[in-house]
Amino acid sequence: MLILNNIGKDFLLSLETKGIKLGLKRTKQLFQVCGNPEKDLNSVQIVGTNGKGSTAATLSNILCESGIKVGLYTSPHLVDLSERIQINNNPIDDTFINNFIDLFSSDIELLGCTFFETLTAMAAYYFKDQGVEVAIFETGLGGKFDSVTACNSKLQLFTKISIDHSHILGDSIEKIATDKSCAIHSNSICYSVQQDHNISQILIDKAKEKSAEINFNLENFNDKIIPSLFGNHQIENTRLAITAAKHFINLSENNISKSISNVHWPGRVELIQNNPTVYFDVSHNDDSIHAFCDAMKSLNHTNKKILIISIQKTKNITESIPKLENIFSKIIITSLNERMYSTQILSSMFSNKTKIEISKDPDKAIKNTMKDIEDNELLAIIGSHYWGEHIYENF
Repeated sequence: MLILNNIGKDFLLSLETKGIKLGLKRTKQLFQVCGNPEKDLNSVQIVGTNGKGSTAATLSNILCESGIKVGLYTSPHLVDLSERIQINNNPIDDTFINNFIDLFSSDIELLGCTFFETLTAMAAYYFKDQGVEVAIFETGLGGKFDSVTACNSKLQLFTKISIDHSHILGDSIEKIATDKSCAIHSNSICYSVQQDHNISQILIDKAKEKSAEINFNLENFNDKIIPSLFGNHQIENTRLAITAAKHFINLSENNISKSISNVHWPGRVELIQNNPTVYFDVSHNDDSIHAFCDAMKSLNHTNKKILIISIQKTKNITESIPKLENIFSKIIITSLNERMYSTQILSSMFSNKTKIEISKDPDKAIKNTMKDIEDNELLAIIGSHYWGEHIYENF
């Protein structure tokens, strides 16, 4: 029975070998095969570099708390791919996945659809089938050629744009912002967090070209309300989510207070346990690691702090390394899989070699650290969504 339950997921995971293929053609073709479910959805597309998942989860929670049936599509997952497709915080069930694959697997193979393209189509199909009132889609990569852009959402949200995926999107912040700006659809409504001036101008110019509206003035909320997602960087994401929610419903301060104080989004400066204090964060580029470091500093934790880190080899974190070296007294470098920097290469990026320790096995790194750590000390594990399974296993 377990094998039967995994047929759909096994098929989906087999598509990962196709890698990333840029372009909207295959997604649009698969949408057509599925009856164009995206056309019947009241959808929101979230674009940006960091904070997309947090913003999506916060918006979903606000709408759910107000009685709206909400579909949420995010990526990547931490432990199980079902996490990527949810309705009112409940992940898609295996039976629906199996049925979808049974219906459309031959078309998926014929069209040459990738893992992400197939999941995007499945999410739209599921949300239409289940009658969601609002569907939230997190863009996977960029904007111009990302399959989520094929959903043609009329409300689009832009989180902070910074350097990431430069090997695909371009080697400058302007090229990256231009790619992401191409997600803007004709006559859509866009909201954005504050961006650097040149990035804002790129978004404004694209919106004008598309006869779309873009607004950088976001709703504020009572500073006595504490968002459950930790870190100052989450304030802007929360404001963006509240602004988007008001596009759909009237919100009272009580609605806002209740909904943003109980958002749970794993892997975002997530407190795993106390005594000793353990945090897990998926920060994996300079901008997100800076935000993570600022969150760590705000704790005013005066005792020993230990870091375990593994980073994907396509990522550049050279600007944030000095901050990590400043905060942590011991830095344990490991490698989660073949997509990550080798321990030798990653350790070579750090200048303070006296703080560096290398562990070939990520699980041993966690177990050995937890065995030796004192109750009043702090451990942080960062660098990738690929940590998800290891966190789940060890904690």
